[in-house]
Amino acid sequence: MGDPRAARTFPLGRRTLFQTGAATAVTAALTGCAELDEGPEGTAAGSDELADLLPQHIPYEGAVAPDLPAESDGTVSPGYLSRPAEVIQAVAEKPMTTGEEITAITPLWNPAPPGLPDNSYFTAVNEALGGTVRFNIADGNNYVDKITTTLAGGDVPDMFQIPGWEIIKLSDFTAAANELFADLSPYLAGDKVTEYPMLANYPTAAWAMGVFGGTLLGIPWERAPYTNALFARQDILDELGLEHPANLEELMAVAEEVNDPAAGRWAFASLDQTVQEAMGVPTLWRDDDGALVHKFETEAFAAAIAFVREAFDKGLVHPDYVADRFTNTKELIGSGQAVFYEDGLGAWHEMLGTYRDVEGFDLQAVDPMAAAPGGTPTIWRDDPAGMLTFIRKDLPEERIRECLRVANWCSAPFGTVEWDLVWDGVEGVHFEVDADGVPQRTELGQTEVANTYLFLSGRPNANFKFQYPGLVEAFHAWETNAAQYLDDRPFQGLRVEMPSELAAENETMTDAHHEIYRGQRDVAEWETLVADWRAKVGDEAREYYTGVAEDNGLL
Repeated sequence: MGDPRAARTFPLGRRTLFQTGAATAVTAALTGCAELDEGPEGTAAGSDELADLLPQHIPYEGAVAPDLPAESDGTVSPGYLSRPAEVIQAVAEKPMTTGEEITAITPLWNPAPPGLPDNSYFTAVNEALGGTVRFNIADGNNYVDKITTTLAGGDVPDMFQIPGWEIIKLSDFTAAANELFADLSPYLAGDKVTEYPMLANYPTAAWAMGVFGGTLLGIPWERAPYTNALFARQDILDELGLEHPANLEELMAVAEEVNDPAAGRWAFASLDQTVQEAMGVPTLWRDDDGALVHKFETEAFAAAIAFVREAFDKGLVHPDYVADRFTNTKELIGSGQAVFYEDGLGAWHEMLGTYRDVEGFDLQAVDPMAAAPGGTPTIWRDDPAGMLTFIRKDLPEERIRECLRVANWCSAPFGTVEWDLVWDGVEGVHFEVDADGVPQRTELGQTEVANTYLFLSGRPNANFKFQYPGLVEAFHAWETNAAQYLDDRPFQGLRVEMPSELAAENETMTDAHHEIYRGQRDVAEWETLVADWRAKVGDEAREYYTGVAEDNGLL
């Protein structure tokens, strides 16, 4: 097997991606610690190179059988139509044994709950853990600021949850992570993971996402391979007697039918990725007879830009999104000011919960669309893990093991005592099970329970939001249909860290095509923008990715 530390690198010049002034401080702090490579180089390693680093995959046999079957490749999550009649205890012993507190930084996209000692939910979970986890909860919407300042100071908590979508913004992250976070392979590699059976339940591909600079540093949060979906206000479509569009031609026609600015209603609260996928734009690279073509270079991407620009020009897009692509599109959908919008699949149940008091509110996901009748859709394939939990490097060995035991406990699957406690708190205190078998938060639960312990690890995917009638079935049907259209990208199965120079220019290109949508640039400018991108990073990036593909027998 090859040495995973000798992975192929991408020799582009330095370009920082930090969003705040903390970037310089991170680099300075690391320079004081050790001699580090100055370049934000990408790396790639195949599964054979990472095999010695990663835990063995050992499925947990005690999981509750689903009502709707999963696919073993993770493309369809197991569906549960009700709460188990009896939940089981997955972890027999309390994981915290040293008598010391564990400090943790985690994000939250909702108002922060009361802290210790004024939160009975925290108290109850800590009692089950056998010790105290003390959270520093940061605003998820500005979490990159918390990450950069914490890494810059070098005083990281015992456990630190960092989303992958923030990591790609940080050019020095791999160097910082290797300086500050513990190598987990000595505790988890191969069959060592049997000491942590809930962690062993994660697939190998998810664990590979936790490798940085040839070292296993992150505990993965497994996720389904879908990045986004197009959602529709089903109740509004039903009221107007309209069906879901099956292709982009129908989407434009339905949009023109529902659009009524005089009545305060627009067709789209957001529109972007859906059109690119329908046009057949690849996730990142496409193999054209042995030659790699980046998505920006495809005719499909240019066609998608033109289509979205047409929707903007026709006044089909809500003016708030026209003015600011980071506007809160959820509110536009919830208030009925727009009918269609794009979001992650997790938003489905969140929106149904948030707007449950809106009379008739019904949100449904639109099946993947092709560009034209008879065409084949494309669905971008997401990474197998979206967020990662890191453990502080300079902790004693037993403290690292203790953090791993806590992560193991928090990873218990649906249908377990641990899952119930993490998700909803204590029955009779923070939630009650209603006549339909649905856990309902009490007033205290709504105030105190927050997704905090969830972020100390991941957990297996599960489709279990049965409190919303028909959602489990609809979600399962959407995934089952969408799975056949997932993009078979050339680097499937590889752990590739994108060079930060390429990531930086990709962000610049994203800004540019959104400017085209909004009429701030001409559609014809895209060709010149792509040529400039190729000269700056594109051709060199192609050479790098081609080498990665050839080294791993993919081209």
